[in-house]
Amino acid sequence: MFVCIFKEASQNVNKNVMFDGSDSFRKKLRTHYPQRFAGLISIEKENNLILYCDDSAKFEPIFGFADFNRKIVNKSILLGESAGAKISFSSSLNGDDCTSLDNSAHKLSKMFAQDKSEIFSKLENSFLLVAIAADQNSIHIATNPLSSRSIYWVEDTDCRIVSTDLQFIQTMMGKELTLSERGLSSWLSGYPNPAISLFEQVNVLPIGYRLELPMANKAKIVKFWDIEPDNKLILNNQTEYSQRFTELLNSSVVSACDSQQQIVASQMSGGLDSTSVTALANAHLKAVGKKVLPLSHLYTQSKKSDESQLVKDMLSFLEIDQSIQMPVDEGENRDFLALYPSDIESPGTVLSPRYKQELALVKAAGADVLLTGNGGDEMCWGHSAAYTQRFKDGDWGVVSEVLKASSAVGVSKRQALKNLFVKPFIPELLLKILTLNSKNNDTDSVPIWLTAKAKALALEETRINNPFDINKDPVGYNRYTSLKTTSTYNSVHSYGKVAQQFGIDVRHPFFDTKLAEFTFAIPAKQLIQGAYPKWLLRQSMDSYLPKSVCWNVQKTVFDQHFGNLVRENAPALREILQDTRLADMGLINQTLLLAEFDRIVGDPNIPLQVDLLYVILTFTWLQTHFPE
Repeated sequence: MFVCIFKEASQNVNKNVMFDGSDSFRKKLRTHYPQRFAGLISIEKENNLILYCDDSAKFEPIFGFADFNRKIVNKSILLGESAGAKISFSSSLNGDDCTSLDNSAHKLSKMFAQDKSEIFSKLENSFLLVAIAADQNSIHIATNPLSSRSIYWVEDTDCRIVSTDLQFIQTMMGKELTLSERGLSSWLSGYPNPAISLFEQVNVLPIGYRLELPMANKAKIVKFWDIEPDNKLILNNQTEYSQRFTELLNSSVVSACDSQQQIVASQMSGGLDSTSVTALANAHLKAVGKKVLPLSHLYTQSKKSDESQLVKDMLSFLEIDQSIQMPVDEGENRDFLALYPSDIESPGTVLSPRYKQELALVKAAGADVLLTGNGGDEMCWGHSAAYTQRFKDGDWGVVSEVLKASSAVGVSKRQALKNLFVKPFIPELLLKILTLNSKNNDTDSVPIWLTAKAKALALEETRINNPFDINKDPVGYNRYTSLKTTSTYNSVHSYGKVAQQFGIDVRHPFFDTKLAEFTFAIPAKQLIQGAYPKWLLRQSMDSYLPKSVCWNVQKTVFDQHFGNLVRENAPALREILQDTRLADMGLINQTLLLAEFDRIVGDPNIPLQVDLLYVILTFTWLQTHFPE
C-alpha cells in the first residue's frame, strides 16, 4: 500500500494512464514496480494528487477502481482485507449486518461522515483503511492495532509518501536514508521499540494510532485504541473466567481460519500457545469439513530445544495423521549469516531461506493461510510481580505457593523469596546501598557495551508512554511494556514479509484486541499461579490438549540453539562486530562488546542473551543495507 500527496499537482489527470504527476516519481514506479503501475488510482482535489497502490495480491481494495473514483466524493472509504478474512464491526454497533465488505464500506462511509474519530475503533480482525475526508481535505489511514504490518510515512520536499513498504519509500525518495541514533540505540540496548524509526526521515505509526494527513498542514497521529488501566473485570469463579477466555480465543481462531482452501496450516511446536491455536483450529475445521495441517520445527542438534515428543503427543491426541515436520538446525541451517538476512525494515525482520522452505511446503500442501501462536506470551503469561502484589494485598498463602513452585521448576527458594517478598519492600535508595541491584522496570538494565549516550537514548527517548502506575500495578506496567515492545514482532514481521512471495497470509489469533482487553482487565492471579504461568490458558485448554502439553512447566527456550549457532560462526560474526561505525557514532564501546562476545563464545556453559543477539543482528543489518 502507498499513498502519495504531491504538493504541486499536475494540470490534468491522464485517465488512460490513471495518474499524472511528478515525472521522476512516475519513472521510478515504472522502473521498480511495473506490475503495480496499472493498479493506481488518481484523484485530483484542491491542487493535490493522491495515489493508492496495493502491496499484496491478497490485500485488495473493496471497490473496483472506476467505482471507487465515482464514489469518492461522497463515500470516501477505501477498505482492504487480508486474504479473504472477514472484517466485522464490534458489538457496539448493535448487531448490524456488516460482515460483508460491501456492507462494511457503506456503513463506514456513513460513520466517517458523522464522526471521523470513531470508525477505526469499530473494526475487528485484520484491516487496512484509507478514508478521505473531502470536507476537511484530509486523509486518514490506519491498520488494526495489533497488525503484522507497519505503516511508514515521510514528508519529502515535493510530496508525502505513506507506505507499508519501507523499501518502496527509499526507492521513491531516490536518496539514501539517514540513520537514526535513537532507533539504533533502541536495538543495541536489547529493548527495541517498534514505534521508533531507524531513519531520521521516516516516521512509524505506533500501535493503536491512526495517521491523519491534512493537505495543507503537517501529518499528525491520533490514538484510537489502547489498554485502559481502569478497565477491571471480576467474574464469579474460575469456570466463568475460563469460558469467557475460551470464547474470545476461539472466535479469533475461527476468524483466522477463514479461507477458500480445504487446508489451513498451523505452526505447532510443543509449547502451549501454538498447540492451543492448532487444537481450536482443528476442532473448527473438522466441523466444517476441512483440515488443519500442523507444521513443526525439529531441533535435532539442541536437546534443550527439542520438542519432538510433545509434537507426537499432540498429533496423537488430536488424531491428525498428516503434518509437516522440518529439521531446522541441520546442514545449511548452520550458517548464521545465510540463515538470517535482514530486511531494511529492521534488524529483527529477517528474510530467512528457512521461512521460504517452510512456506513453500505450506503452499504445496494447498493452503493459503498459516496460523501461529505468536502473541500467547504477551496475552497470557502474566508476570512474577503478581505474587508480590498478592502478598501486599494480604494473601499470605502466596508464600507457600511460591516455595512449592520453586521446587517444581528448579529455582532457588531463597532467591525466589528475596526477589518477590523482600526486595520489593525495601526503599530503592537502601537497595542501592545494599547493592541489591534494584530495577524499576524491565528496560532499566542495559548491556555493558552501550555508551552513556546510547544508554540515555535507549532509556529516555525511546521509552514508551505507559498508562499503568508501576507502584500501584507493576503487573499491568510490565505487561503493557511487553505488549508494545515485544521481540515477538520480529517473527510476525519476518513471516509476513516472506509469505507475501507465496500468496500466503500468516495470521496470529492471540494478537486480538478483545483478547488483550480481557486479559489486562482480569485479576493478575488468573494469569499466573504457583508453578504455572499462563494459568488461565491452561485451565481453558485442559480438554483440548494432552496433559503433557497443557501442564508442562518447562518452557522451551532456544538460547542453546542460538548459542551453538553463534559459536560455530564466531569468526565471521566477530569480523562483522569490528565495524567501527557505531562506535564512531558514540553508541558502542567496541572493546567491551568484543570482550563480551569472546567470553560467551569461549564458554559453552554461558547462555547467549538476547541483547547480544540483537547487537549481532544490528551490525549485520547495517552492513547489508549500508555497506561501507
